[in-house]
Amino acid sequence: MEMNPTQETGHPLPCGQSVEGVWDDMEAGRVTEHALHCPHCTTARASLDELTEATRTLIDDPAEPPAGFLDKIMTAVRADLSLGRTIPLPTATAQVDISTHALAAVLRYAVDGVDGVRAHQCRIELSPDDPRAVRVWMSVALRFGSGQVSALDEARRRVAAALPERIGLELETLDFEVVDVWIDPPRPEELR
Repeated sequence: MEMNPTQETGHPLPCGQSVEGVWDDMEAGRVTEHALHCPHCTTARASLDELTEATRTLIDDPAEPPAGFLDKIMTAVRADLSLGRTIPLPTATAQVDISTHALAAVLRYAVDGVDGVRAHQCRIELSPDDPRAVRVWMSVALRFGSGQVSALDEARRRVAAALPERIGLELETLDFEVVDVWIDPPRPEELR
């Protein structure tokens, strides 16, 4: 079978032709003897016909986006990028705030470092009694049979340490809510 050098690149078909070559033949209105009998070229041609029709339909579609559509998209994008609620950090010189999203990420990271515990949602509120302390609520998942109480104690210790070390705040309260339990898959040696 003789191959055209330009057909060796692109998207080759099992018959040695390429999708690009089939496309070129279609645009030129050529039909070779090979293309008439080759199931691969016939399939490629049918797919390209469908693509051409779909493209034509999109081009001919007179639908216009509704008024304000772009503004709604940009508003949603900006809302997603906003800091959300913030908590003031105790500083001596200037007003510095941290977003609760960023603070929650730090605390979830501290909890995820404990074997057998996975952090889920985290809610943080500034203490009404102490502007240097926060109250934290966090939902977690525990691994079945991993000493859940000691794992939660370790998670609590890490959060209490992360707040002053990383953020400069103190932990007033931390409530865990266990919302899920997972079971590790058996190790290969346990399946024997």
